[in-house]
Amino acid sequence: MPHLPTNRQERKEADLERRVERIQRDHKFQRLRTRDSRRILAVISALLCVAITPSFAQGGGIVGIAVSIAAWGSWWVLRISTRTVAELPERFLDERQRAKRNRAYFYAYLILGYTVCALLTIGLVVFVLVSENDAVTLTTTWDQALGLVMSLTLLISLLPSMVVAWSDGGGSSPSN
Repeated sequence: MPHLPTNRQERKEADLERRVERIQRDHKFQRLRTRDSRRILAVISALLCVAITPSFAQGGGIVGIAVSIAAWGSWWVLRISTRTVAELPERFLDERQRAKRNRAYFYAYLILGYTVCALLTIGLVVFVLVSENDAVTLTTTWDQALGLVMSLTLLISLLPSMVVAWSDGGGSSPSN
């Protein structure tokens, strides 16, 4: 007789195991799992992530929220295309998937570090070039700040899946 989960923690773990098994066996989204599709999704996700800040700053709250929803939707589709390898707990991954995930985390945070440093350096250079004296203040609106925070949050969430999607080998046809 199989062991039935008795407490809340065991039920959560059993439910997680069922969901992971279902995701790993899923063949419904095979067209999204080709190398070309994954790379297109990674580029679209990056463009939407970058577009969040200007959409809030120029288009206002409604346009910014619409772009943010589209960007979070692209993250969901990207996770489906990579079978959520970048987000799964270690006990559900085999050695190859674990190595792929660890490599993706390494490159994702390397890219994030370089991106943040480049943005800070560009901001500092622009500030020095534009300002005539040291007493210049930078004014931002609520929409600009919200767009920047949303964009950085999504970038942090997206990068591991984007690296897995871009670097994972695979066929270029849906039959693989």
